[in-house]
Amino acid sequence: MNLPTGEHLPGRAYLHGRELEDLAVSFLVLVLLFSNFDPYDIPYVLVAVLTAFIFHELAHREVARRYGYIAFYKRWDTGIALALLIGIFTKLLTGNTWIFAALGAVHIYAPYQYWYDKEAYGKIGLAGPLTNIAVGIVAIVLMRLLTPFTIPWYVLRVTAGVNLWLAFFNLLPVPPLDGWKVLRWNTGYWAIAIGVAYLLRAFI
Repeated sequence: MNLPTGEHLPGRAYLHGRELEDLAVSFLVLVLLFSNFDPYDIPYVLVAVLTAFIFHELAHREVARRYGYIAFYKRWDTGIALALLIGIFTKLLTGNTWIFAALGAVHIYAPYQYWYDKEAYGKIGLAGPLTNIAVGIVAIVLMRLLTPFTIPWYVLRVTAGVNLWLAFFNLLPVPPLDGWKVLRWNTGYWAIAIGVAYLLRAFI
């Protein structure tokens, strides 16, 4: 088992060097993609990507550690390169950035268990999208309390959109996405979660 810097032990809730670096790199790439490579849009997507990506990954990590697993985020350099290439190419070709969001994942190790716990992995997988859905709902509610088309309203709109998009994307039932793990554990929970993520986008 190769753990970055040897610092990731069960029960430790804080972040360390390599994990912080991997989260930061993935975060910055997603900010570029969701801003459509437009410097003027970057401030508006910072909150959206922070809540959608960082909260999503930390939710996976926290639930996994509550089950006693060793869990830490690790970026996927090939995915980051693909995301940037696809984003730049589609931006030049169509004017809009197509987003490939598989930039890394929370890696989970079970040092004292040698079987695949379908329920545990399903709940760990569901934690990220559920966090996105919760943030999306809060953002939609707050939008309704603000004057439309103001800067705070627009930030909340982008935050809701990015969170619900990421929830829906990750719940697609395709390995290694979260949806595949949730579907293998409980079809009903998967169907409800992906349905809610999809339907809530109508309120943005």
